[in-house]
Amino acid sequence: LDADAGGSSGHGCGHRSGDERNRGYVDCQLGTVRPAGARVSFGIFNQIIAETAVLAILGLLVPTVLRGRIDWGWFAAAVAFFFVHKLVLFLGLIDGILPNLIGGRYNWEGKIAGTIFSLVIAFVFLRNSRMEWGLTLRQTGPAVKWGWTIAALVAVANAAFVFWYWPGTSSADLADWTYQLTMPSLDEELVYRGILLLMLERAFRPTLNLLGVPVGWGALITILIFYVSHALRVDADWDVAFIAGDILPFIYASFWVYVRAATGSLLAPVLLHSWANTAGYIL
Repeated sequence: LDADAGGSSGHGCGHRSGDERNRGYVDCQLGTVRPAGARVSFGIFNQIIAETAVLAILGLLVPTVLRGRIDWGWFAAAVAFFFVHKLVLFLGLIDGILPNLIGGRYNWEGKIAGTIFSLVIAFVFLRNSRMEWGLTLRQTGPAVKWGWTIAALVAVANAAFVFWYWPGTSSADLADWTYQLTMPSLDEELVYRGILLLMLERAFRPTLNLLGVPVGWGALITILIFYVSHALRVDADWDVAFIAGDILPFIYASFWVYVRAATGSLLAPVLLHSWANTAGYIL
């Protein structure tokens, strides 16, 4: 879970030790760690283009290979939203674009800006669909009991995995610990299990039923792009590194998207994401 792939030749995310990297499942999207280096902006824009291209390709595979129906308007909206959100998020990584209001090595400003952007898009363009993209504390989904049961099992499994695989409590500055507790879960759940999921579900209507929950290609695409966003690294020279073995984001995303669909709310996924990022600081 290292965000430093290619750091010396492009985007330059700060190196983190194995303990820092793994014990708290530190969110390792490029938009997390403050970078260094004169050519950082080129690496960031290349990263954004590459991730957006992967999302577009994944979406196009559905009607092309699987002969699925697609609403092109919602698909285009999903790709555009993803691209602009990444731009806003990564502004915090370029010196001088956003003020450095909060100390520490993490991209507080970019994550806050990304969260605000997502909320603005949601309330302006999806204001009548708040329940559909999960911005509610009410648990009114089609399989609430299943959702919370799986959420509890995932939380326990996460704790056991961290305790067994990375023994010893990790330490961090208060600013870093607080960041991991709040920013990745709020920003990313709004995007991947919230707005992007809604747009893709409208582009590809769910056709399957999993333990009482309708799921479809939209859910699968959000799982894959969440994984790719954590595993793919593109630098200023278009050198590409893909950490295929870093499957934790894929596993987590698979459970979180089901819990989100089952409960009808982002509450449980946000809590699970925060727990995954901070368990190592507690256990």
